[in-house]
Amino acid sequence: MSSTKNIFHRTFGIDVAAHGDLTGTYLDPKVNLEVIALGLSRTGTTSLQLALTKLGFGPSHQGVDVFRSPPRREAFIQLNKKLLTRTWQAGDPALSARLRDLMKGYRSSTDNPICFLPDEVYAAYPKAKYILTTRPDGKNGWWKSIMEAAGWHTRRDFGRYVFRFLIWPVGFLRRTDDNVQDVHELCRQKRGGFNADLYDKHNAHVQKLIPKDQLLVFDVREGWEPLCKFLEVPVPNEEFPRLNETGAMQKIYFGMMMYGAFYWAMYAGGAAAAVYLSQNPHLISGLLSRSQDFVQDVLRSFGLR
Repeated sequence: MSSTKNIFHRTFGIDVAAHGDLTGTYLDPKVNLEVIALGLSRTGTTSLQLALTKLGFGPSHQGVDVFRSPPRREAFIQLNKKLLTRTWQAGDPALSARLRDLMKGYRSSTDNPICFLPDEVYAAYPKAKYILTTRPDGKNGWWKSIMEAAGWHTRRDFGRYVFRFLIWPVGFLRRTDDNVQDVHELCRQKRGGFNADLYDKHNAHVQKLIPKDQLLVFDVREGWEPLCKFLEVPVPNEEFPRLNETGAMQKIYFGMMMYGAFYWAMYAGGAAAAVYLSQNPHLISGLLSRSQDFVQDVLRSFGLR
């Protein structure tokens, strides 16, 4: 279910409304990935997603789809667990089949979680076209952007524990964080860590892995021309999408923590009420008596007593 349908999600600002309401989107089971972006998060992936959709390569999958859909999120958590334990490795037929099944209905993909699985994805889609989005400010600019937008998953100070504590009572937020932590652990296993150096290591690996005729190294500031030439489609008569979600993501993470705090407050209130009633049992008996009288009055009004 799309989180835009939940009134509490909207109230706390975690409804990812900027990405639209996808509940009515039809995912054709005969469609699968044709264009796959392997650039890391915070390299223009949201702008690219919108561009690909405008060029006819939609629906386009992104990390927000995993955030919205509990079944999809759990499926990727299980997939990552099998990669972490080496139960599955790139090229295993079962892994390739699972990826194709999970991405069924999408013509393109950008960002998390697919971007962190270049070997596995290329083995599953050897004939797809691949895009590696990059940043002009390199690894330091990328890492700064990661920490500003989604650093609550990454930081290792007291703030990290505060974030985890606050979101803990909300199951889908806790599992979202679990999923991100598994991705980080995969990066540690494959590239030696989830840090600024990951940017250069990941990009170098992708360029070594994907044949040159199937890969476009792309800075979204370049606009339509190189992208359309690579995909062999006409250039649209409109500006290339320019989206920067840092501020929006900061608000979402603040909302996530406030949502968790709301749950903690409800739990605390319920516990306080339970303690108070246990110390004042006459209140419970009085409430039960009044409830019984109310039910009897209702039954009499319908001639049932």
